[in-house]
Amino acid sequence: MTPAEAFAVIPLAAVCADHRLQSEEAQLLNSNLRGRSPFREMDPVAFSTMVSALLLSLRDRRDALLVEAAALLSPEEQEQAYALAARLIHADRTATPEEVSLLTEVASLLTLSPERCREIEAACGRPQA
Repeated sequence: MTPAEAFAVIPLAAVCADHRLQSEEAQLLNSNLRGRSPFREMDPVAFSTMVSALLLSLRDRRDALLVEAAALLSPEEQEQAYALAARLIHADRTATPEEVSLLTEVASLLTLSPERCREIEAACGRPQA
């Protein structure tokens, strides 16, 4: 897995969590990934191919991919990927139990403190417990 793929796995898992891709989620995912390096420099076909391959892999090996991705990301990248995943989950203003469970699972894989994860989630629309 490349560093770019590792970063993309976490938000892609978020949009797959409830098995529905809402238009708000697709737009937010595309604009946020395409707006950052190295995705900004990727040919659109290469970007689409990467996303498609990751989506297929997530279907079959989600847990393993999340573990691998978390291990490859720096703490700063982990926070950015987690924040994007949280924004994606709340993009349609409804967080399903599957989506909330995915955030909890991802948080457990990252080096972020539980407090920081709660802060990020609260900023993205999920009320703090």
